[in-house]
Amino acid sequence: MSLTSDRSALRNLMDRFADFWLTGESTAIQPALASDLGLISHQHGRWHGPQQALNAIKHDTASGTLYGQTSNHYIAVEQDQAVCSMYLFAMAQNRPQYFLFGSALVMHFRRETTGWVIEKIRLQVNWSHGAPELMSHWKNTPNEQGWDLAKEPPVLISEVHSPWALMPNAPVADDLPQALAELYARYSFAVDQNDIGLLATTYTQDIEGGFAPAGNFSGYDQVISLLKNFRHLAAVWQHFARIVRIEDEGDGQHAKMIVARIIPERPVSENGDPIYGAHYQLRVRKGADGQWRVCWTDYRTGWFSEQNIPAFDIGRATA
Repeated sequence: MSLTSDRSALRNLMDRFADFWLTGESTAIQPALASDLGLISHQHGRWHGPQQALNAIKHDTASGTLYGQTSNHYIAVEQDQAVCSMYLFAMAQNRPQYFLFGSALVMHFRRETTGWVIEKIRLQVNWSHGAPELMSHWKNTPNEQGWDLAKEPPVLISEVHSPWALMPNAPVADDLPQALAELYARYSFAVDQNDIGLLATTYTQDIEGGFAPAGNFSGYDQVISLLKNFRHLAAVWQHFARIVRIEDEGDGQHAKMIVARIIPERPVSENGDPIYGAHYQLRVRKGADGQWRVCWTDYRTGWFSEQNIPAFDIGRATA
């Protein structure tokens, strides 16, 4: 099988698992679970075997369907093994109560004679707000500030468990939109999980641009120093996002992209259409090693829909 078809099959399995978590319906995902499936979750506990793992997660929808979506997918494949990550946010409702949470997942896959199967799921809910009693069965329920000393240690640490730590030499996608989506997934996972070493791999040496609200900066050392210290001021970050515009500059080395921030509290308009609360203007460069990195960036707040996506405005830092 080709790398492209492997990526497509793995993304399909990730989507099927997310659908199961949101609905509690396991028919579509059950055939893709390894017989020795392991679940490691800060909220659901540790389970061995597909039925035990499914039961632990299915309890989240005991009172009804969760409303949410996934983003920030990354897929690393090496021969018959794969390690993938994604974000998922969801809301439980029992009016007038609600419970909103954001999570990160790392999923391990192996290829069997029947195709790819999920062999391990590492699941971490990073933050929540609302009525925690709607998920009263959870252990270590985080609040808006994330983890605290009263909780057990988190089970997902980027430097140890991320796809980039486990498969650092996985090939980059040949498809430009896929490669750029995975660059943003690497950036967001790094900054959200406070993995500054991984974050440093997402920028070129001549990086410059606007880093609101801190200001405009240039140079690798200055930017990494800024982001490291700025990140330490925040208890928890999670950058749910989607790439909404790409332009290949035609030289084989540069491209532009606009990354739209999804706000979990307001992901859709009153009409149910996707809306975004901010965006990145990014210029990226392909290195000799085949990896794409950000060489210019600007972060801009302001709501927009898919009908009025901002135009490219590269080179004008606004922080």
